[in-house]
Amino acid sequence: MNEEKKKTETFETAYKKLDEIVNRMEKESLPLEEALKAFEEGQKTVEQCRKMLEEAELKLKDLR
Repeated sequence: MNEEKKKTETFETAYKKLDEIVNRMEKESLPLEEALKAFEEGQKTVEQCRKMLEEAELKLKDLR
């Protein structure tokens, strides 16, 4: 598998994970402790996605 495809899959996996966290928080009445854990996990996942998008943007700029 080439590296670009691997990174895309990693982003897609992280994005899907984030979507699942958001859906769980919106649909379920979570106890405060679980809600905080889910929020923290979501924040980490958002940061991971942001970094991957920044890396992709830098690569695109280099191609210009």
